[in-house]
Amino acid sequence: MKNLVKGITVIAVLVLLLVMTTTPSIAGVKFGVKGGITLANIKAVPDTFEGYKWENKQGLVGGVFAEIGLAGGFSLQPEVLYVQKGAKISFSEEGVTGTLKANIDYIEIPLLFKYNLISGGPTVPSVYVGPFVGFNTKGEFVIKANGYEEREDIKDDLKSTEYGLVFGLGLTQNLGVLKLTLDARYDLGLSNIIKEVEGPESIKTRTWLFMVGFAF
Repeated sequence: MKNLVKGITVIAVLVLLLVMTTTPSIAGVKFGVKGGITLANIKAVPDTFEGYKWENKQGLVGGVFAEIGLAGGFSLQPEVLYVQKGAKISFSEEGVTGTLKANIDYIEIPLLFKYNLISGGPTVPSVYVGPFVGFNTKGEFVIKANGYEEREDIKDDLKSTEYGLVFGLGLTQNLGVLKLTLDARYDLGLSNIIKEVEGPESIKTRTWLFMVGFAF
């Protein structure tokens, strides 16, 4: 599975580079920008850290995309996104209450296979699925407790890339020259993102993304 995702993702990068050098009028190509929020967590083995459960952490996401029209309501959608992932822990020890956040950021490149549920009309719902590869840009622990804050860089403990699958729902609203896009998706990380260090045996990302964008 990992080799398959890697291979498809390499194709995604090549397709995106090709699309960026192609005029939008050719082959029904559209370009766009999008951004929004993430609701991130991790699946760890073991599933606790110092006895505490990992919780959802909010973050930001934004980037660019292209949509290449195919036959029968299908399209191909390569993207380049900056995604804030990770998780947090809420703790209370001997009167000290605070949070520990694991901030793990990626440049993510999904290749989405999209299908429009209806053809034509001003509002078009869609579904999509596809692989992604992420390139790690940041890894840190942020501890906040009773007005105190400390940061620890953990990037060296993380692998440089991760792989996974994307599942999502989209909605496109025709505004004339521009198109408004809305989408909600789930990033399922398939690869262990940590190196062989003391601590968890495995950490995989689990991230919801909610975005609004414009295409032209």
